[in-house]
Amino acid sequence: MCELEPSQWRTELARLSANPAVIAETLELLQAQTCDLGRAREPMAQLFAASAPSELGEGDCIGPWRLCERLASGGMGIVFRAERADGLYAQEVAIKFLLGKPGARVAERLAAERRILASLQHPNIARLYDGGSTPGGHPYLVMEYVRGEPLDVYCARRQLDLRQRLQLFLKVCSAVQAAHARLVLHCDLKPSNILVREDGEPVLLDFGVSRLLDDTSSESAAQFFTPAYAAPELQSGQPAGVSSDVFSLAAVLSELLAGKGGRRGAGDAGVAVSAPSQVAQADCAWKRALRGDLDAIVVRAGALPPEQRYPSVEALAADVQRYLQHRPVQARRGGRGYRAGRWLRRNWKGAGLLLLVLLLAAWFVWRLAAERAAAEREAKIAEQVSGFLVEMFQAADPREKGVRGGEDISAREVLDRAAAQVDEQLDASAEVQARLKGVIGLAYRNTGDLRRANPMMLQAAEALAAAGGEKNLDEAARLFNLLAGSYANNRNGVEGANMARRALGLLGKQPADSFRVAQSYNSLGLSLLSEQRYDDAEAAFKQALQRHQAGKREKYIGVSLDNLGMMYRRKGDLAASAAAFDQSTPMFLRTLGEMSYDYWASNTERTLMLMDRGDLDEAIAAFEANLVRAPKIFGPRSIYVVSENNRLALALMRKGEYARAQPFVETAVSLSAQVLGKDSYNYSLVTETAAQLAQAQGDLAGAESAYRQALAIRSAAIGRDHPDSLDLELQLGLLLAAQGKDAGDALVQRAHAMWLPRIPASSANGIRLQQSWAEWLLAKQRLVAAGQALDAVEPLLGHGPYAAVRQQVLRARWAQARGNRGEAVQHWQRAVAAATPLYGEDSAVTAQWRSALQAAQSDAHAAGALP
Repeated sequence: MCELEPSQWRTELARLSANPAVIAETLELLQAQTCDLGRAREPMAQLFAASAPSELGEGDCIGPWRLCERLASGGMGIVFRAERADGLYAQEVAIKFLLGKPGARVAERLAAERRILASLQHPNIARLYDGGSTPGGHPYLVMEYVRGEPLDVYCARRQLDLRQRLQLFLKVCSAVQAAHARLVLHCDLKPSNILVREDGEPVLLDFGVSRLLDDTSSESAAQFFTPAYAAPELQSGQPAGVSSDVFSLAAVLSELLAGKGGRRGAGDAGVAVSAPSQVAQADCAWKRALRGDLDAIVVRAGALPPEQRYPSVEALAADVQRYLQHRPVQARRGGRGYRAGRWLRRNWKGAGLLLLVLLLAAWFVWRLAAERAAAEREAKIAEQVSGFLVEMFQAADPREKGVRGGEDISAREVLDRAAAQVDEQLDASAEVQARLKGVIGLAYRNTGDLRRANPMMLQAAEALAAAGGEKNLDEAARLFNLLAGSYANNRNGVEGANMARRALGLLGKQPADSFRVAQSYNSLGLSLLSEQRYDDAEAAFKQALQRHQAGKREKYIGVSLDNLGMMYRRKGDLAASAAAFDQSTPMFLRTLGEMSYDYWASNTERTLMLMDRGDLDEAIAAFEANLVRAPKIFGPRSIYVVSENNRLALALMRKGEYARAQPFVETAVSLSAQVLGKDSYNYSLVTETAAQLAQAQGDLAGAESAYRQALAIRSAAIGRDHPDSLDLELQLGLLLAAQGKDAGDALVQRAHAMWLPRIPASSANGIRLQQSWAEWLLAKQRLVAAGQALDAVEPLLGHGPYAAVRQQVLRARWAQARGNRGEAVQHWQRAVAAATPLYGEDSAVTAQWRSALQAAQSDAHAAGALP
């Protein structure tokens, strides 16, 4: 039978016998492989000899017990659950019927063993109540019936951790030691013979088929056992001893610790128990904890020679207990370092407290030294910086002027001299030079000279970041943030975002109310906004706002609200923009006054919102007031003066007051060239305004030339694919298309294809781009497509009044192109009605649309389309 595959055993047994009980018992023998093949022949032969149907079954009685349910069959017999049948009292037991018919001598021995085993009184050992023989001569044992799960199943299902498993194992050891104290060996310890009740208490089974320590008879040596868990001396027929049960407990412990990987099988018979860390699988949560003490305990208990094992179960349990108490285990035999480590583990609280005190003392001393060194270094840096600046300002002393004795030297000239000499004449460390460059760069920035400010600030930030140290990194992050803002204002959002992210990287993990982190998110939001990534910019600004609110920094809460208001305006959500500015602008006016930079910046952005909302008169008055304040705050030659001239010109142009806008445009163009140069992004902005003014005044050649100049500058400064460059291509393309020049077609098509997918269709720029596309389609006489484009943008209107007026103008032109004169008149009437309150009754814009309405009415009357 053993030469067959296990899957064929049942089929072959069914061919040999029709008795289900015999088949089941034989399968148990084959699967358990309770002894080697040579020794299994005799009990198997006896089993087949006793293959007649059992004389007892469910419902039958044996003595005072009624058999209720067959529980299991094994190599030693059949187990039934039984109940008391004589009515004296209610009791549930397990009855095991042993196979074979013992002789007279064996019967006497069984009776003697039952008396001794019945005396085992331990809460973790299933008690032996009774015993006897069936009418057919088969011996049986009446034992305590235990409701529970096998030890390994219980641990797996309850997901017991390492400590819980060891504590459960100690209870098992206690029970085995109690039996040993009564001179009783178990000899078949395995997980399935240890049931764990619901209350977590283990109970050892099958002590009824164990043997006595002083018994060396041949009958005792022929008992059954499970080879995978049995000691080698037991398998070889040698006398069993206490160490035999120690070996079995080692196998059980290894399986508990290693889980599935430690399960022993037929191939492990006669093999020493392996260290659990070596057989545990990768998913074992405590695999690393098994190395060392627990491996040593298992290996010693499961050694092949009995003399190398623990001398008793009590000694094994004591070592396990030592492990749980973090004491040195005997199996490890560690040196002083090992014992010291165990002591520290036991006394970790006291040792940790002592170590903490020592570390705090060391840290305090180190901190004092570090603070002193830092203070000395900062003092030295301050001395060198101040000395350098004093030397620079000596140029203003008449005694130092030399040939320029009658001249006044401005602060700007002193700044230029400092910038020129900071690398040449300052004999100091790189850190000192970086601090000076940062100061000079910031001074240039505050005067609006970004062309000289940005390189200085970048050099300073890089040097401070490389120098390291908390203060240097914080200052480097500040400079990177300011650079990000400058790049964003010049529409280099990609580089600005890089600067802001570098600042965040330098800062690392900071508190929730960190000012510098909030500043970095603000810079990141400005950079993303310059790329028209509205949603990402909004998220960054809200991050900054949350941190400033956590820090209760009113001024910077206002700055974050300003940025959100600016973002909402460009996105086209003018209501949200107004709500943000309604909080921030009055806050700056109240706390800092009208001559502060913060109020100036907030007020000018709010004024742009008013202009987009259609409040042109209020916007023009606010820009005029801001333009008066700008030179006083920033100086006459500042980028801020340039921008305010440009914004006032745009407001006047939108109102139709072209002649009044002319000088502000000229001032912006001239001053931008002086401050930032004709190759700067800002110069392209003011040149774009000049182009728009020329177009509005009918100077189409001048407008085309200015548009081309602005586009060339912007493409070089920020790239041709940037949204702001595409915006210029769109405007130039529409101008050329309106004149019937095919050269504009490619520009409009490229702007439409590359810009629109990158922005929300409902944003201000999204609506303007779609209306421009419809305007170009009309110019190309593609009337069906133009109508579809106008229909598509119709549901998106409502964010601003200018798009609504433009929609009516385009609808009127579309109707005229299709010959629908009456419909054209209706749309021109709506355009004039919307333009009059927006631009004013006398505005050139209103006059333009009124003239178009009159022409349409005349045409409609002539054609009979109107009465």
